[in-house]
Amino acid sequence: MESAYQNTVDEVRNLKGIEEALALAIEREKEAKDFYMQQAAMMENPKFKELYEHLAGEEVKHLGYLEEYRDKKELPAISTEVPSGQSFSPEFDPARTKVGEITLGDAGILLAAMRHERKSEDFYSELAKKTEDENQRNFFQMLSGYEREHYEIIDSYLENVTSFRMQT
Repeated sequence: MESAYQNTVDEVRNLKGIEEALALAIEREKEAKDFYMQQAAMMENPKFKELYEHLAGEEVKHLGYLEEYRDKKELPAISTEVPSGQSFSPEFDPARTKVGEITLGDAGILLAAMRHERKSEDFYSELAKKTEDENQRNFFQMLSGYEREHYEIIDSYLENVTSFRMQT
């Protein structure tokens, strides 16, 4: 059984060019945005809702970068630096935990989101390795960095949600 990373490497290797890569990246960003918006709509906990709305907004930005690049055939005028992380640490009090507040379902959603962000990071990183054009490489490295930042945000959320269980 291949790892998720190896699947991504194989997928990028089989792409037939930048147009196909962009089409796939655009589709994935749309799927991620929709996923995060669906999760935000279902969340009663305002910190989870805020997290998913933020991530959906980030996916919309990525979608815009990709569509602009696809349409204009030139890199969008954006920074190639990864923005500093915003803190979304949930206010968590183990004594207040009850059914419906923080559940395994919430943790499962966070894990699914982390997996998506990691696969996206790997995808963009592999595209950066594949291209010989320095501007394209910088663009894909920037997107990979954004996906890493999202992964770290979700990971810190998961750490806060699960830390009490590890201490018992």
